[in-house]
Amino acid sequence: MDVESVILASSYLGIFGLMAVNGFASIPSSQILYIIVGYFVSTGYLAFLPAAFLGALGNTIGNVAIYELTRRYGIEALKNFHIYREREVKKMELVFKRKGVWFLFVGKLLPAIKIFMPIVAGLGKLRRDVFAIIMIFSSFLWALIFITIGYIFGKSTKVFQTYAFILLLVATTVVYLFWRYLNSEEILRMVEKTERS
Repeated sequence: MDVESVILASSYLGIFGLMAVNGFASIPSSQILYIIVGYFVSTGYLAFLPAAFLGALGNTIGNVAIYELTRRYGIEALKNFHIYREREVKKMELVFKRKGVWFLFVGKLLPAIKIFMPIVAGLGKLRRDVFAIIMIFSSFLWALIFITIGYIFGKSTKVFQTYAFILLLVATTVVYLFWRYLNSEEILRMVEKTERS
């Protein structure tokens, strides 16, 4: 079943379940899911804030599952999923140690990077309550942004054709700057040092 069918069949429970899976495995796409949710909000089938909150709660629960796995068993616990690249995790872990919880909040709002945030928090043994608060807040903000897009512009491909370029340009710029820092000589030297030790 596709995202739209799940939401039509299960309403808020479907949003919660899909976003819990997204929080753990980064599928299905939360952007597409929330744009569809926004469309259903505009039709009156769903209410805005409950949909955003339950999506954020589901996403946070999925994130907490990864966090607890890595906190208890380390990166080895995730290797079988073939989703998380160990070298990238090491780089993000080093940045997290240098930048602290703000790295988690900003990283959680960046495509292609947010999937690593629960892992580095678990490896760094960040306090559970602090981690959960950061995840639920950033997940809720993410939900609000894309549900609003779906509410205003609908779920048609015109949304993507008209506004995707701007969104993609902004996201690509921010992610590029982030990845540039992650792959800076300073961080790479630190990674190589940890790999040799």
